[in-house]
Amino acid sequence: GCGGNSIAFARLNNNHWGEEKKEERVNDDDNDDDRQQPQDVIPRVKVIAVDNSLSRLKMAANNASIYGIDKEDIVFVHADAVEVLNCFEKGARIVKENNNSNSSSTGKETTKKKDEGSSCCYAGYALGGIELLPDKLHGIFLSPPWGGMDYGNEGGKAGFDPVSSIMVESTCSIKGKISKDNDDGAGHKEENAGTIPTAVKTNGGELLSIAAKAVFDTSKEEEGEEGSTIAYFLPRNTSGISMGQIAVASGIEGGCFEMEQNVVNGKVKTVTAYFGRGVECLLK
Repeated sequence: GCGGNSIAFARLNNNHWGEEKKEERVNDDDNDDDRQQPQDVIPRVKVIAVDNSLSRLKMAANNASIYGIDKEDIVFVHADAVEVLNCFEKGARIVKENNNSNSSSTGKETTKKKDEGSSCCYAGYALGGIELLPDKLHGIFLSPPWGGMDYGNEGGKAGFDPVSSIMVESTCSIKGKISKDNDDGAGHKEENAGTIPTAVKTNGGELLSIAAKAVFDTSKEEEGEEGSTIAYFLPRNTSGISMGQIAVASGIEGGCFEMEQNVVNGKVKTVTAYFGRGVECLLK
């Protein structure tokens, strides 16, 4: 149903995530006595569910309430997925800055510009626009449309290419000049700076590239910090060669990734491709 993947991620918190594990008794053979060894604390998962359909988001919020998801564990954002990804860089929210005309003589003063939007509460959960996006991002789950009902026949048993088969249509705001008729009666047009809604098409390879720029920060990973992860939900006949080419083209270090087959009742139904530093360490 609607929001199935988002709800599944949020339900991880119901499995005692974010809580201190009970201390485990470990037998020390050298000292011949038992001692207490506390386990690490696993952080809670905060899910940001994004969809361009308000009705689907409302159904997803209703389903989340049925499954008993905590209101702090999931947020529903009504926006374009590509627009949301472009709001982040290296795992951090991009801050829009405006020059203040009343700045002091020593330099220009910059102020953070808050995203405009109106959020509300539906079925007990926060639902709104990009103003609900967090400041930090640690992982991305991509689940784009696969190109229609015939996706299983695309490229044969192992030839599905996300570049040629996946196309995400979105509307982005691009800065430009907006002209309008002047009321002086002479037919003159007045031009003002503004944002123009523009239709943009993004293929499956470009989508991964945008996600990689949004969440991966190689400088932090080189310092030994835990890296971020991208999971890409794809058809069972996805080409591994195509995915490798996309990973290299997206600038993912080493082009390393893992493809996991999702099996139900002994049959492969879908594939999930994982990208990130953790995957690279496992493969090495």
